[in-house]
Amino acid sequence: MASRFGSHLKIWFFLVPVLAIAVMPAIPERSLFEVPDAETASLVASVGQERADGAVRAANDLFRRLFVDNGIVHRTLAASGSEGGMTDGGFSTFAHTWTENFWLLTYRMLFRAMVMKLWIIGTLLFAFGMFVDGTARRKIKASAAGFVSPLSFHLAGHGLLLVTGTLFGVLVAPVPVLVGYWVAVAALLGALLWKAAESFQSSR
Repeated sequence: MASRFGSHLKIWFFLVPVLAIAVMPAIPERSLFEVPDAETASLVASVGQERADGAVRAANDLFRRLFVDNGIVHRTLAASGSEGGMTDGGFSTFAHTWTENFWLLTYRMLFRAMVMKLWIIGTLLFAFGMFVDGTARRKIKASAAGFVSPLSFHLAGHGLLLVTGTLFGVLVAPVPVLVGYWVAVAALLGALLWKAAESFQSSR
């Protein structure tokens, strides 16, 4: 069981995001790596222009501090060659396109992480409340000699892993991440935590 859990953890938290970051920038379609207009419009409609602008500023400042001010972006773009070069069989064009798309993808990941921060406190409070309620429900069932299902706990645990893993995968997703996604994640995390706490079976 532990080995399967570990393999799932590696896939969702490391393998999928790393492969996406390495492979996706090779796609010669710039729009797949920019922040979609629908995504920003959904954010503004949900949290207001001021908070949306704050997320953009935070992403800009973090990207500039991590990658621009120290010259990493400039050096990698310069080392990748020029776009449209044909003397090397198009390798310079490929390398330049990959590098540009990589940095666009990196910026979008930071932007989505800043958006995630807008929802994190409410999500944690809701999830904590559901966990406490599920724990209380389990104690009530235990005092009444109720049946606790190990299968339910197992499924809820894997569901939690799956939902939490998508939080990392969605940072690189080439589709608009609308506000409804964050609401759905909060609801699912709360429900799964409730079920896991409600169906937990102590070894004692």
